[in-house]
Amino acid sequence: MAEQAKVNGLTTAGSFYGYDPIILLIAGTNVGTADTASTDGVAAFTAGNFSKAISAIQTQMSIVHVGERADDQFVVMVDAATANAYVSANTDADVAAAVDALVTAATSVSTTVTEITLAAGDLA
Repeated sequence: MAEQAKVNGLTTAGSFYGYDPIILLIAGTNVGTADTASTDGVAAFTAGNFSKAISAIQTQMSIVHVGERADDQFVVMVDAATANAYVSANTDADVAAAVDALVTAATSVSTTVTEITLAAGDLA
């Protein structure tokens, strides 16, 4: 089982509520489309690509945060400890490639997944 990196019993710098986050931008034409309701209000809704993508990612790793959705992109923050259990190599680029494959398979949309690195100055 994966463990969180800790120093003196506390999570290490850069952790997010105990998680070691990997921030991923997922982009592709219509990759973030919303669910659609039935026209009669009785039948079940149809899952959009956004729901399909989130479900696919969650089958293999924990999502810590989901950013706002747009039709052609959205951002997720995944927990590195759970992602690394699924991905054989432990780099952010490998996690991004694995998420790309999961989302593409679930949505049939050609996607680009890019890891986002934040520095302290980015948040000022």
